[in-house]
Amino acid sequence: MTLYLLMALLAALAGLWWTRPLWRRASPAALRRRSANVGAYRTRLAEIDADVAAGTLDAEAAQQLRDEAAARLLDDAGAAEVEAGHSARRLPLALAGVAVLAVLSASAYWYGGSWRTFSLIELAGHDPQAAQERMVDGMIAKLQAHLDAEPDDAQGWAMLGRSYVVLQRYADGAKAYGRANALTIDQPHADWLVAAGAALGMADGNRDLSKGRPLFEQALKLEPGNAEALWYGGLAALQDGDFKTTYAHWLKLRDDRSLPDDVRAILDQHLPELATKAGETLPAAADASPQAPASGVHLTVEVSLADALKDKLKPGMTLLVFAKAASGPPMPLAVQKISSPKLPLTVTLDDSLAMMPAMKLSAFPNWVVTARLTSSGGAQALSGDLEGSHPVARADAATPLQIVIDRQLP
Repeated sequence: MTLYLLMALLAALAGLWWTRPLWRRASPAALRRRSANVGAYRTRLAEIDADVAAGTLDAEAAQQLRDEAAARLLDDAGAAEVEAGHSARRLPLALAGVAVLAVLSASAYWYGGSWRTFSLIELAGHDPQAAQERMVDGMIAKLQAHLDAEPDDAQGWAMLGRSYVVLQRYADGAKAYGRANALTIDQPHADWLVAAGAALGMADGNRDLSKGRPLFEQALKLEPGNAEALWYGGLAALQDGDFKTTYAHWLKLRDDRSLPDDVRAILDQHLPELATKAGETLPAAADASPQAPASGVHLTVEVSLADALKDKLKPGMTLLVFAKAASGPPMPLAVQKISSPKLPLTVTLDDSLAMMPAMKLSAFPNWVVTARLTSSGGAQALSGDLEGSHPVARADAATPLQIVIDRQLP
């Protein structure tokens, strides 16, 4: 607000300076000049009359001289009237000039986007996530306007898809990436294919990555070592029950020397079981060095049911215990699923339970941990489910977290 007031003051001062000739009073010298001209006119008339009386000037010449003197006086009087008219209109014209300048300045400020920048800075001070979403919304609006004018810009469609994914608008993201891939069908981009497949799998909220499996496989034909394609392709195959493909993809991914240690540890944890299911023998890692266990966050969660809701517990219900980032994407970072639980019980959430390498507990400083009893067994919250939640910060991660399921969803 202080900035806006300062800008308004500067605009007003500039306007007053610009309109200074309109509101400035007539100078005393101008008024004295007018009086002197009138006196000179009267003196001139007296001289002409004296010459006529002395016989040195005839009547015709005398009249011509009188007309010339009168013309000069009229010119001076006309200038004075114009000045007087200007004086009467000085204040309205000055105010109008200041208003025009203010409108032009405000328009330039508005259309230049400065007001949006300061608005975003102010919003980020108390709601960073909302500020990020508004910024992405602005980017999306500009991209859409650009793509309306140039619908064949594949890079623009890919940027639009990435923006939609940031906002968790996965269906729109899948469509935008689809346009980008369609425009580059002769020279496809592996990363865009993977992004389209991931967005397609997340679009319905069930995280069914098997829908994007053909896109992951197409990306791997282009770039056999693409880490994201190997990861998502392995997940998609796992959801289809194709353990052999999952094992092959993740075994190759494990040997990628640029892979973060925590992701490699997750693969090492699951590969022995996958090798057994695929009927394969797991070889030693390429560097033959022992892998340290995942060094991420471990949350110990003690779950209990409030006495007031014990009569709501039905046979066959499923307990879901999951953690989400307090400020970040809505997707769970770690999930434990237990059928027909016997409460109270204790579960552990850690990075090994992450479905995506970049979306794990250790990537965020604060979380909200939720325990939910549901009859559907699915991840989506439904009316009648029993739930309890509690926030936790990284500094308190080593302390067991107690969650009481104390409410029923409407």
